Amino acid sequence: MIASITAPLAMGQNSDYYTLRHAEGFGSAGVAVTKWNRPGFDGVKIPRAFWRERIMRLIIGVRAPDSATYEEKRRDFQEAFDLPHKGLTWLKFVTQGGLKLQTRVQLNAAIQAPLLAGHVTIGEFRIELVAEDPIFYSQTETEEDITFAAGSGTITNGGNAPIYPSLRVHGNVLNPSIKNSGLNRILSLITTIGAGSYYDVDMLNETVENESGVSKYSEINSDDFFWLAKGDNSIVLGGTPGGSGHKKVTFTFRNGYLGI
Repeated sequence: MIASITAPLAMGQNSDYYTLRHAEGFGSAGVAVTKWNRPGFDGVKIPRAFWRERIMRLIIGVRAPDSATYEEKRRDFQEAFDLPHKGLTWLKFVTQGGLKLQTRVQLNAAIQAPLLAGHVTIGEFRIELVAEDPIFYSQTETEEDITFAAGSGTITNGGNAPIYPSLRVHGNVLNPSIKNSGLNRILSLITTIGAGSYYDVDMLNETVENESGVSKYSEINSDDFFWLAKGDNSIVLGGTPGGSGHKKVTFTFRNGYLGI
């Protein structure tokens, strides 16, 4: 399903030195189950389950025309995946169907790169990665506006996973509200955002800040921070726009996928 990996190192169809031989963990992520014992009964009660971190395992073939180049490419691979030093890193890849996706990863185990007797120009790496966020995101960021004058609009999540957008609410507007009608969730503020000013809303981390980075969480009236479901999401804006300024809400997001 994966045609090639493009970062942190080019591997697969686009590489002369690194071949993607095997990949697993690109279906659905791990699952955590909430459960407890049922007194007086055999078995347990399971109220819910949810996605947790994603573990990915790769086998990469390394080859070169001579031993010196082979050693160089082995060192380059180790350096590219020196994630204990570099920290969270974007793993970017292209599917056979043409989707360009990405996820932030860290090493989950030591890189296995044995030196085999008699093999001086060919070998393989085994690498295990962990992604805290189990969703694969499009490498292309989408930005869409809905104006307070229009009052409503549609934001489309082209993937198959729920995703959390970032919002920028531009003034001039009094007591703005943003509702995802399909989810029946609304975020509203008791405040005036002036012309030329804006508030940034992070739906995932549930924060609201002005253009100076000052928290405006205390101005929240209804705190139903929402996500974008698969497909079309009907958004309704409320509030009283003024006579100047941009008077709009800008949605910024990436389509998300549960697996490939």
